[in-house]
Amino acid sequence: MKRKTLSDTLIDTAKDLRLPKITVEKLAALGIPEVRDLSARDIKKIREKINVSQGVFAALLNVTSSTIHKWEQGTSRPQTAALRLLEIISAKGMNVLR
Repeated sequence: MKRKTLSDTLIDTAKDLRLPKITVEKLAALGIPEVRDLSARDIKKIREKINVSQGVFAALLNVTSSTIHKWEQGTSRPQTAALRLLEIISAKGMNVLR
């Protein structure tokens, strides 16, 4: 099953909240880019790029060290919000969180 895009989720939420149609149309026009899936290797590279341990990376992302370990081993996958944050950290570095 195809994962919903962030835009689709936001539009559905706006409809559920019965926001005015113009608001829903403006939301659709934002064209928010889809969050791409990251492999275990990609996640580890992001962490290594900012030169932090799994524990520090976990604290930055507000998850447990175990979660980071599972992501990097490929036994678990980050969800949409975490994926977006990982993309931002990858592009902008750790300073974006300060």
